[in-house]
Amino acid sequence: MTVSAAQNGSAPKAMPTGEPLDRVLRALNHPIRRRILRALVDGTGSATTISQKTGMELSLVSYHLSQVLAKECDIVELVDTVPRRGALEKFYRLKFHGLSEADPGENGRQAAARQMSFEECLILAVSAMDADVFADLAGSSWDWSLAEVDAEAWKEIRAASEEFEARLREAAEASQRRAAAGTRSVVVGVAAFPAVSPGPPAP
Repeated sequence: MTVSAAQNGSAPKAMPTGEPLDRVLRALNHPIRRRILRALVDGTGSATTISQKTGMELSLVSYHLSQVLAKECDIVELVDTVPRRGALEKFYRLKFHGLSEADPGENGRQAAARQMSFEECLILAVSAMDADVFADLAGSSWDWSLAEVDAEAWKEIRAASEEFEARLREAAEASQRRAAAGTRSVVVGVAAFPAVSPGPPAP
């Protein structure tokens, strides 16, 4: 996983409050919102389509999607409206402007391996924890390391990261060519970024 990313154009909306990370964490701080966000990682969705996909009550999905996630948390955005029986069905997608600067969706969601935003990574990890599925696939884990490195070591880390990502793409593309039954989506990643020492919050 490479944290990378672009701000999308968006329709007029109520101004959200709080820092980007606070808004993302608030969005994840409710099981209904977590399930909605997980559904949106796969692409756009409306309250109706998400309700059908998840089995959750439509009114609850509609409230959390349009009022909380879109207006208050500003983590999803309206991208389309479709006339349905005298009403408009509103379709939303995830936004990737809060914790990163580019939209991996612009690169296409059907690739064998695609870049993910930090928001997506958090959503998928929390969803996996909710469902308690880490043991489903041998070797599943979420491991992080903290290390002190100099400039030469940083170059080695970057080279190892690039090699790992190249091998990941090769493996994913080979899997796609085999088109075998029983494939599943997995999150595989390498993270490397400066650690910030604890201190007072920014004013």
